Amino acid sequence: MGFLNKLFGGGTKLELTLDASQAPAGGVLSGTLTLRGGKKDLTLTSLKVRLLYLLVRSTEGSSLPEVKTNMLIDQTLAEGESLPGGSSRDYEFSFQLPADLDPSGDGVSYKVMAAADIPKVADPTAEATLTIVEGAGMDLDTLTLEDAYARWPDLRSDDEDELVEAMREVMLECYSERDGLQVLEPVLAKHIRKGSPEVRTQALEAWANLLDGHARKEHIAFLRELAGSWGDDVDFRREVITAAAKFADEGALSLMKELAKSDDEEVRQEVADQLRFAASDKFRGKLGMLEGMMDDPSPAVRAAVFGAFSDFRDKKKLMKRVAERIDTDPSEEVQAACISTLALIHYDGLADLQRATYAKHLDNPNQRVRKEIAENLNTFAETDVETVRGLAQRLLQDGDPEVRRTTAWQFVNLSEFPALAPLGKAAAENDPVAKVRGDALFGLSSMLPVAELTAFYRGRLAADPASEVAWGVLSGLRDHGDTPEGQALLRELCGSPHEDVASSAREALDDA
Repeated sequence: MGFLNKLFGGGTKLELTLDASQAPAGGVLSGTLTLRGGKKDLTLTSLKVRLLYLLVRSTEGSSLPEVKTNMLIDQTLAEGESLPGGSSRDYEFSFQLPADLDPSGDGVSYKVMAAADIPKVADPTAEATLTIVEGAGMDLDTLTLEDAYARWPDLRSDDEDELVEAMREVMLECYSERDGLQVLEPVLAKHIRKGSPEVRTQALEAWANLLDGHARKEHIAFLRELAGSWGDDVDFRREVITAAAKFADEGALSLMKELAKSDDEEVRQEVADQLRFAASDKFRGKLGMLEGMMDDPSPAVRAAVFGAFSDFRDKKKLMKRVAERIDTDPSEEVQAACISTLALIHYDGLADLQRATYAKHLDNPNQRVRKEIAENLNTFAETDVETVRGLAQRLLQDGDPEVRRTTAWQFVNLSEFPALAPLGKAAAENDPVAKVRGDALFGLSSMLPVAELTAFYRGRLAADPASEVAWGVLSGLRDHGDTPEGQALLRELCGSPHEDVASSAREALDDA
């Protein structure tokens, strides 16, 4: 320790943290300087941050290299501030980088340097290496940081709700202009590190969507750090796993494999879910990872895994294993997931497997499985009308009213099978449960011409006074409110003895 530090107490310290150690040319350099006071009160004359460009290149005919330096950024963050003894103060910074920077490497490097000028003590300093990588460049579709703040001023807001909403808007815009918004990556990273639980969760969701397809090693490392510190925050945990799934084909697959071995079954289930919903449809290692989880002790995890196999419907052997699993897995949740995964396999030449499996499990003892079959009646090809007829007929005779009700409602998605309308009419007329009859009336709304539909509706209203029937008619008319026949029947419903139906009919007329 020098004489001045001995005399005035010393102990001052400056720490530099970059939000990202890599950045594209034209991107953003941002981070935080943390200045810690000494043992006695002092005064900060100035606090500066600089970015230095350094080129070291061999020179032909000379033993000495060519050295060039250029100070790209030289900014003062603070001046003339008191620095109480033992205090600690953070100074955030964010600067737009020039768009024409050379990438790091081949003798090119960049150094971020910070220094605090404090009289009477040795000035504390800090530095970090910044790696410039190839970027999209600053074209007309790429925002500068100030452009982004002008577009979303609430990204600078101190109001938590405003900030969260601004980041949500950024997250949505990433779907259409992801490349042009990369300048916001360090801004979002800062909020992930320092925000409240709600802020950091929304920041992470936006960050992951922004970097989807752009993730680098440092981003994967950041996710690992977050995965080790999510604590009891379930929402934040979900976004960490979702981000890892998005980046799985860019280097985060190993992290996903580690999370898949968690002692927490909710974590394992989230891994399987996000491999299905957030990850790329197919990438090297995805199928193998899912197959490694298919015998997980948790039914919820297994169900998520078999649901994720829907990305591989073109694999005949795998789909046969899915069908066979319905017979061997004791969990109705898993069995139902298998039924769902087998939907649409006719597009891959496996229609016979779907037909046989669905027909076989019409007698499955688990209601949930039979309901799942009903919910997937619309997944068959138009040419498979007789298969759908046979399935629907059996399901409409099921002993469980919820299975019949699900089937009756599903008729609304069977507009490509108008020949099945008589089955829907029979359910609307004869089912012993009013809710089933009402849902059948709604289901018919997409299967019958409007004149035939409204005539049938009038007949049922006259013959069946149940409120569920009136609601089924009203629901079925909502898509026909712009037709003369539909409007006429809506006006009649305004006089329904069921006041809630009458009130809703008046609202539907107003909206038509």
